[in-house]
Amino acid sequence: MLFDIRLFFTEFFRTNDVIVQFVHGQIFLVLGLAIWMQWRQRSQLELSRSLPWLAGFGFLEALATWGNGFIPIQTQLLDSATIEALRILQLIVYLFTFAALLGFGLKLNEPTVPERAVIILPLLVIIIGFVFLLFEISQKSLPIETRNATFEAVIRYFVCIPAALLVADGLRQQAARLLDPLHLQRIFNSLRVVGFGFLFYAIVEGIFVPAVAGFPSMWLNDKLPYIMIGVPIGIFRAIAGMVIVWYFFQALDVFRVEADRLNQDLQRQQSLVEERERISRDLHDGTIQSIYAVGLLLEGVNGLIKNASNQAKDTLPEVSRTIDNARNQIDSILTMINRTIQDVRSYIYDLRSSSAEEDLARGLIEIVSEFRLRTGLPTEWRAEGSPEWILPPDRRLHVYQIMREALSNIVRHAHATQVNVELSYGSVIQLTISDNGIGKLPQRGVFGRGLNNMHERARLLKSEFVINATPGAGTQIVLKIWQN
Repeated sequence: MLFDIRLFFTEFFRTNDVIVQFVHGQIFLVLGLAIWMQWRQRSQLELSRSLPWLAGFGFLEALATWGNGFIPIQTQLLDSATIEALRILQLIVYLFTFAALLGFGLKLNEPTVPERAVIILPLLVIIIGFVFLLFEISQKSLPIETRNATFEAVIRYFVCIPAALLVADGLRQQAARLLDPLHLQRIFNSLRVVGFGFLFYAIVEGIFVPAVAGFPSMWLNDKLPYIMIGVPIGIFRAIAGMVIVWYFFQALDVFRVEADRLNQDLQRQQSLVEERERISRDLHDGTIQSIYAVGLLLEGVNGLIKNASNQAKDTLPEVSRTIDNARNQIDSILTMINRTIQDVRSYIYDLRSSSAEEDLARGLIEIVSEFRLRTGLPTEWRAEGSPEWILPPDRRLHVYQIMREALSNIVRHAHATQVNVELSYGSVIQLTISDNGIGKLPQRGVFGRGLNNMHERARLLKSEFVINATPGAGTQIVLKIWQN
């Protein structure tokens, strides 16, 4: 009975060998296409960086497998030299297939494996493989079938098996890394099954090699399953491919989960931006206007007191002194109110500058506009070029604070009558703030608190910060920012 079943399988698979090879190749083609499409979508997951290697492996495995069905069909149509060339081409494809699998395994094991090794080792395998293939081709004393079988057995033993084992271990590590932050046991299990699938692949692809003289392939080769149970090794290789494809498709759900979480984060950030905009509007339209109105009323009262003081100087000197004291207190209150208004406005600008997509120029224009209104100093603004990249919110905040500190120093120390602010876009963003003041800086090594803060913020920006002062001709501050 068992003999009849084996005979049935033998005849069935001999008749349908081309279909078996086609299905086997189709499975890995689907793997390559699916992985390639997934890789084209941006992802921050570490697993995504290794996907190009897996996609290449899938395409090459499909191409090499289809050669097993295509080349025998062509023997009746093409001459022996062409068939030999096709067979050598197939061996080269197998070499690239296993090299891509090795690259996938190395990439999965980063950072344990150095980044350079991911490129160097597969390239070295290809170079050594080509040298060995040329050596085998040069052995004219051996039949072409023997030479080809020897080369295929060697690359399966020494490239395919280590590469598949490396992939299995790398997938185990990736599964563990994804489980902790994402807490997805299903994806963890799927990746582990894919790892076991590559272990099975190492056996059916790497151990069951073409029969050549020597141990172990003279006994343990790709003909053994066909002889023992009537099922060709291609069926088991196809099963390994199906396990890998099926469970890797399930593991790809991790990228959907990542995308969902990113969308949720974006929604939360958008809500925060809208809330900040609302708060800034309320502060600007409500609180700051009320404080400003109080300041105006106090200035009016101060004017009345000044007039009363002038009238009382000659007739009531004691009353005049009391009135002068009241005026001084009101002046102090007005100074505090102005500082409060400035602080609130700075807070408003900080809230508005937190938007992830805000252009740097928008925040700088608001600072320049507020500076003009507050000080009355003529201030020219100019922007050149267009943004090639967006400065992140945390870095924009440093630029804004450097700008405010620079303008504040001009008001307090420069005695300037003209201020110029220029913003230049390009691969490097350059902000230039200049004035026509006295052009005097503290002695070298002795910086005021404001200058120290500017230098520190420039350091955090990883930017170039230069102050040039020319006595009698003014001061120029240049800030150059790179993308990083």
